[in-house]
Amino acid sequence: MLHRDMRWVLGIAALLAVALGQGAARADKIAYVNMQRAIEETTEGKAALSKLKAEVDKKQKELEQKKEELTKMDQDLAKQATVLKADVLEKKKADLQQKAMQWQEAAMRSQRELQEKEAKATQPIVDKLLKAVAVIATRDKFSTVLRAEVVLWPQHSEYDITSEVIRKANEAK
Repeated sequence: MLHRDMRWVLGIAALLAVALGQGAARADKIAYVNMQRAIEETTEGKAALSKLKAEVDKKQKELEQKKEELTKMDQDLAKQATVLKADVLEKKKADLQQKAMQWQEAAMRSQRELQEKEAKATQPIVDKLLKAVAVIATRDKFSTVLRAEVVLWPQHSEYDITSEVIRKANEAK
């Protein structure tokens, strides 16, 4: 959240610096790109994200199975609580708690690994998109191209060059 807020502040600061630095006499051409949409809609992005989705689904299924096992163990322990000796009950509760912590650690580790894989898989696509942005910005003489996330207002479609960036990136080999 803080990272997103910081990007927003930096984006606004950059926009203000460009606007103030260029002076009011010159009309700057500004555009924006929705990079997330561009990644998702390029041919390579679709393929990479589809592959990652399959992996995410597999991990989620594994984690859900383990969670169901833990829930069943907890229910069984609750049923046995009245017939077990206190020391045995405490040991089983401690074991269950340990397994629950291991499950949480595994879930967090899986999430981190998947985020790293996503970043690694999408970085070449981002690089290609940035090259497409540079070509379009140079050709159309845009003085500034922002990420859509930092554009609060106005978000006019004539400033959005995302579709063109996707088309350019798909054309590049």
